Amino acid sequence: MYFEKGLAVFMGAFVVWGFLMAMLFNLMLLGFKAKRDLKLIWVCVIMFISYFTSDHFHDLFRTWDWYLKWVYYDLLTLMLIVPVLFLKKFPTSPGTVYVVIGLIFNSLLLLLMHFDIVVSGNRQEWWFWSFYSMGINLSDLTMIVALIVDRDILGLIKLGKYIKRSFAKFLRRSEANNFTILNA
Repeated sequence: MYFEKGLAVFMGAFVVWGFLMAMLFNLMLLGFKAKRDLKLIWVCVIMFISYFTSDHFHDLFRTWDWYLKWVYYDLLTLMLIVPVLFLKKFPTSPGTVYVVIGLIFNSLLLLLMHFDIVVSGNRQEWWFWSFYSMGINLSDLTMIVALIVDRDILGLIKLGKYIKRSFAKFLRRSEANNFTILNA
């Protein structure tokens, strides 16, 4: 797998900077009393600390096991975010939902890359490596933007609600059909 060292370091620094800016922006809004969503603030702080530490405490070009280390960082970050989601005072914001979805997506991609490169021993580049590179970077960028604008930017929350409503309707119809069959 070939990639430019400078580009990888730049992208890592850019993502850390993005989470720092999202955190500072939301802290500024909190200071100006324009926003009172403490869940979003906590998620921003956790994300910045997580990405800052994971970016600075590894040697990216020494070993192949850094995919698994990043999975551990993502899972630890999720474990720190989940208790924040249960704060009753504030509803869960779209930015927090996007962070949870993004971390799960990143973890899956990292696990698949670890399996491909470390477990399977694959050194031949194929389409998944490009998908991984674009997917991780787009996911990180989406999380940063979602934390800043705090909106359902891709419509994932609307889609989730639609699927949930459709599934509930399907279950009600299934129960009604089973009841009709049993009474016939």
